[in-house]
Amino acid sequence: MRINNTVKITSLAAAGLLALTACGATATSTTSGGSEPSSSSSSAASAAPSSSASASAGSDGAAASSGSYKAAAWALPITDKGDKLGSMKGDSFSVDIYQVATDVASKDSMFLDKETKENLLKKGAPIVYVNYVVTNTSSADIPLSHSLVTPSAKYADWKYLGGMPSDSSSDGFKKYGLSSSGMKLKEKDPFVLKSGESFNIAENFGYTPGKEAEISATMTPAAADGKLDHDKKEQAKTTVTLK
Repeated sequence: MRINNTVKITSLAAAGLLALTACGATATSTTSGGSEPSSSSSSAASAAPSSSASASAGSDGAAASSGSYKAAAWALPITDKGDKLGSMKGDSFSVDIYQVATDVASKDSMFLDKETKENLLKKGAPIVYVNYVVTNTSSADIPLSHSLVTPSAKYADWKYLGGMPSDSSSDGFKKYGLSSSGMKLKEKDPFVLKSGESFNIAENFGYTPGKEAEISATMTPAAADGKLDHDKKEQAKTTVTLK
């Protein structure tokens, strides 16, 4: 979980409580804030591709490392494979946004529409993998907690409170050389992002080509005692258009 390159530094307001209702042992119901979802909002069903996957910059599987970025010591290798959709900036960091590949969901998501009981991301529904490369653009080191900087996408017409569902299987991330964590195993915080260093972190969500998605990111550095320093929190937001 992302065009124009206009960057908006915003204070993200709390969207309210996500109204979820357990549905059996593996599904959760989600309210739409009082309105029924449109067909384009529910699993992006109108854009179903074939079951074969496609990569935005070729379909050769694992993404290649890029020399365009300098990875932090604790970070996994960085890739800039795919179509660059845009960038956004905070006061001391930037995020480059790449559409890497499209595929289909390997299983049903855990989220259902509360009224219709329809799954919001069904098995076989089209999904898109988006990779975010975060770079420290300041002259100072930035100590980060395990939360790092985690960008996320939401379609402009998403009817539900909270984020969009994704395919949680790790197989798809491995297939395209991506990571949903961004860091090497067994690394411990603080994760110091030095000036000019980068890391990348990816997400997937329901795919509709040509649709606008709002991308937001929050960076909250770690204080000397390991706690989050909310006084230094930075936020960034932009809008991209999927290929």
